[in-house]
Amino acid sequence: MTGNWQFTFTSSKGASMSLSGTGTLTQTGSNFSGTLGITGACTTSGTISGTLSGLSITNGRLAGTNLPITVSGTVVSSYNSAGGSYQVMMASGACAAANGDSGTWTGTRTSVSGYFIGPMQSADRLPMQLALDLKSDGGQLSGTATFTNSACLHSMNVAGTLSGMNLEIQGDAGTDGSVVLSGTTDKEGKTLKLNSTVSGTCQAESGAGTLTKLQ
Repeated sequence: MTGNWQFTFTSSKGASMSLSGTGTLTQTGSNFSGTLGITGACTTSGTISGTLSGLSITNGRLAGTNLPITVSGTVVSSYNSAGGSYQVMMASGACAAANGDSGTWTGTRTSVSGYFIGPMQSADRLPMQLALDLKSDGGQLSGTATFTNSACLHSMNVAGTLSGMNLEIQGDAGTDGSVVLSGTTDKEGKTLKLNSTVSGTCQAESGAGTLTKLQ
């Protein structure tokens, strides 16, 4: 279970009670835990934990402020996705309306390791080609960025974070300038949709593009 996960909790009461969460899980032995950023709910963060017995999740719990949730389900044999059911237990305060709610949940482990390449288009320059060679360790990303057809950017080391399907990486090539790449990946980690913010002498090359993973 160790890695970066995206979760969706679908309430039996409809979309207004559903929520999603992103974060990094760590597994030690049969136990896993992590911290999630939560959207679409009465709380914005929480912790998730549980125990794996074979492919079954037992003692699962998502605990947000005033929002305790019990979770059960199963993990696929690759440990890249999971799903099951949940029950809200004794919600209070701002989350009181969720008390007794139940529904289903799904989770997907995301990674962007590999070699990605594609054009980055700025507003008033010809496209430059960007190649990213990335490694993913949980929610931490590292690797190299290589620019082709750029006026002054060439190659640089990059590092950043992956949270759910959102990523941000940064690189600094000294006098050549620095770059911040932010955007999203798909669930399979095969496509990156990025915006680039370039500083230094090449700041006019800031732009956007889509990179595809080479097989």
